[in-house]
Amino acid sequence: MSAAIDSWRGVRFATLVHPFAAPVLTDPVAPARPGGHFGPAPIQAPVAGFDLPAGQSATDCLTLNVWAPRGVESAPVAVWLFGGGFEMGTASTPVFDGASLAAAAQSVVVTLNYRVGAFGFGAFAQRGGELSAAHDLGVQDVCAALRWIAAAVPSFGGDASRLTLVGQSAGAFLAAAAAVAPGVPRPRALACFSGGASRVIAADDATRFGEAILDQLDTPHLIDLDPETVLAAQAAVAPRDLGVRNGVRPVGFGVAIDGGSPDAVVPRHPLDAVRDGLLRDTFVLAAAGTDEMEGFGPGAVPDLEGPLAEAVHTLTGAAPEGVVDAYGREDPTAAWRHLLGDYIYRLPAARLVAAQRATGGGAAYLEVGREGDEPGGHGAELAGIFARGDDARSRAIQEILVTLIRDGRVDGGALDAALVAGVVPAASIAPDDLVSIWQGVARP
Repeated sequence: MSAAIDSWRGVRFATLVHPFAAPVLTDPVAPARPGGHFGPAPIQAPVAGFDLPAGQSATDCLTLNVWAPRGVESAPVAVWLFGGGFEMGTASTPVFDGASLAAAAQSVVVTLNYRVGAFGFGAFAQRGGELSAAHDLGVQDVCAALRWIAAAVPSFGGDASRLTLVGQSAGAFLAAAAAVAPGVPRPRALACFSGGASRVIAADDATRFGEAILDQLDTPHLIDLDPETVLAAQAAVAPRDLGVRNGVRPVGFGVAIDGGSPDAVVPRHPLDAVRDGLLRDTFVLAAAGTDEMEGFGPGAVPDLEGPLAEAVHTLTGAAPEGVVDAYGREDPTAAWRHLLGDYIYRLPAARLVAAQRATGGGAAYLEVGREGDEPGGHGAELAGIFARGDDARSRAIQEILVTLIRDGRVDGGALDAALVAGVVPAASIAPDDLVSIWQGVARP
């Protein structure tokens, strides 16, 4: 019989003086007994069909949740960062219940909240004063949580030296940035699903987008505003088009270079840090779906207008023949969706693995393919990550992630012999070919 799983919910890891302040760590002490209630989600705009079970708060949201087999000692640790386009999400959604994964991996599982939208990724530090810390606040939250976990996890039965940091989508981009952030303990393993060391915004572009939000508000007193007012200003300037949000100069929220700040958490591009060997002792697993765009609803991927080469040039600032040729054999609409999914998600994952291997570090690429009639779309891996789902794809993902958590590594072979979960469609470009085809084309 498997051991019972204990859980601790709504454990506070940091406090906030105001919604745009730097997180202040609490004492890293585990509650005396399991139990508690989920803490409120970070402030965010409502999304149809997505519930926030514990409500939301602008200043009371920095909590985490822990699941662990009863009586476990020195167990491996998995820390989960949710996705949501840097604008939404919460660790309390039932999809992210960590009990099944804790049981499957015999590990401590931690899920945590970080601030989102303008409250987590608005670049307002240039205004100074009480906003001087307002740069990459969501990244700051994750870094604070990782420091808290490193100190407190033995009280939950975990071994901080055996920590795997796991993220999906925006959570994957955050995980890659936090794994190389100054002052944060390096994880034993890093798992990025539908993302990599990417969605990185230059400081000037982040500031420009932050100023666009402030111009909507027409007031210097940001911290005194009702959160709904800030969210309305954010909605007025944030694009929906994934190509615009993820182009060569991303427009929107993301991980911003903040090297000019005295308390920088992203002093340079995370991929450059990987190339310089900061994760040489960390095993890196990067994964993406073969049909990423199929996980998004209407409006996220507008139909292609005009020649494919022109759209590629707008997206990337270049249109090398190799890229256009690789996708141009499909129906134009299908080609554009396929290309966007590769550029935004599969390419960063493949480049992260290639960069890690070039330093002599361990790495593996995981292809999330189709399961029956279900495409390998954005989010298709979630059931497998949390050790739920009876289909073959979910079971394969679960097995790979459990091995990574337990052993700190998986066997990945060469990029062209990637780990596979599901059926890879014939039109899918192999990860090593992706790196070659897109050579010289920036993916910030």
